[in-house]
Amino acid sequence: MIDHIGLFVADAAKRADFYEKLLAPLGYVKKVAYPTAVCFANDEDGDGIWLESPKDGNPVVPSHVAFRAKTADAIKAFHEAGLAAGGTDNGKPGPRPNYGPGYYAAFVHDPDGNNIEAMLNDYQA
Repeated sequence: MIDHIGLFVADAAKRADFYEKLLAPLGYVKKVAYPTAVCFANDEDGDGIWLESPKDGNPVVPSHVAFRAKTADAIKAFHEAGLAAGGTDNGKPGPRPNYGPGYYAAFVHDPDGNNIEAMLNDYQA
């Protein structure tokens, strides 16, 4: 089981507002903020994600991170919040039968190009 993961963004302090809005529908809240790192966590299961600014001017290499959601409505809210906060659409909310039966997801690129997904595995239409 993963306790937390780090995601590189150009400026963690500046990206905190985007991620606060993006992750709120999934139950994540800002827990800790430093000038070069910010942590968001889900109180229900303790999962955490750290936004980190690269050290020594290293470039951000975009990554893909998927967050579990409880409902399709939470995924829709995640997608809407991400677009409203300045992200770009990388896949509207909907079933993804090619990923597996019951897979429902949405994708948002953050301003640094990271592909952020909200998903669930037990979607029933």
